[in-house]
Amino acid sequence: MAKASVVFSKDNEYYTPKYVVDFFYPNGFDYDPATCEGKAKEFGVKHYDTIETDGLAQDWTPYDRIWINPPFTDKHKFLAKAVETYKKAHNTIYVLFPIEFLTTARFHDLDCHCKLFIPRGRINFESGLGKEGKSPAFGSVVIKLADEDTVEYIDLKDSSKNVDDYINIETVTGHVNGTTITPKKPWYR
Repeated sequence: MAKASVVFSKDNEYYTPKYVVDFFYPNGFDYDPATCEGKAKEFGVKHYDTIETDGLAQDWTPYDRIWINPPFTDKHKFLAKAVETYKKAHNTIYVLFPIEFLTTARFHDLDCHCKLFIPRGRINFESGLGKEGKSPAFGSVVIKLADEDTVEYIDLKDSSKNVDDYINIETVTGHVNGTTITPKKPWYR
């Protein structure tokens, strides 16, 4: 389906459902540079920035575990800052992003390594306008900045598992940002 048929609203506030954040770190992240007070409390994030306090203007290096679901209109700026922060501090940074971005030159030009978590199905975000989430027009990927490139296929809705259950289960052979990825098991099912 062509992108021209995708209709975007003026709502730039789409929040991550709690089960997604819990999958990656159920004990809570230290920092989220792009959230609101209510979601920070729900997720147990001790330090956070909102649209008013501008997470892009803050120093992210003091935080060990960072979660980012950037506003759609500034997503590239947040990812670039995450890469810059990781290169300085080597902290644990997860970024929720549209999966289509992985095929762009802009992604490859970031010169970063990452572990890609590709969820089974689409994430239904919660709208800042109070609307119930529907299946979005595009899929998502969770990017964990890392020292090497790997890909994991995950099931976010399987409450009996979390990210630790997927470590090194499946890795895809390929070439990402100049690195060859060697398989541990076949990626196909």
